[in-house]
Amino acid sequence: MNNLSMLKIVFIMLSVLMLASAGNSNADKQPNIETESFWIVLPPEVARHTAGYGIIKNTGEASDTLLKITSNAGAVMLHKTEIQSGKARMTHIPNIVIEAHSELVLKPMSFHLMFSDLSPVIFIDGSKATLFLEFEQSGIIKINILIRPNW
Repeated sequence: MNNLSMLKIVFIMLSVLMLASAGNSNADKQPNIETESFWIVLPPEVARHTAGYGIIKNTGEASDTLLKITSNAGAVMLHKTEIQSGKARMTHIPNIVIEAHSELVLKPMSFHLMFSDLSPVIFIDGSKATLFLEFEQSGIIKINILIRPNW
């Protein structure tokens, strides 16, 4: 085999490798969901609802969609508070996309978790509730959340 034939073979092999790696670059892009600073407001004994706060981060290279939230503390939904005509209005958000390298901050008067049908066994100062966040790509993420007073 002469040098020109060998050079052609090497060139073809390198071209195939470059095309294969370029085609796989999107397949390697995955979301990476992390949570931090979560807590739930300890409600008064007569309350039927309470709120939860924290941060959901996507440090990955692809977006992911939060599809469902469940908890042992009661029913839970993602809500967003908006001010309209001088009045606060909460809207249920059935699912939300968390883009790559972004975060969803759950805080008062903004996005937050709304708990209802509260479990009296769970809602004790200092106890923890379990929250399950179900994502389209990342699956179910389980977190234990401290229940504490709002002060």
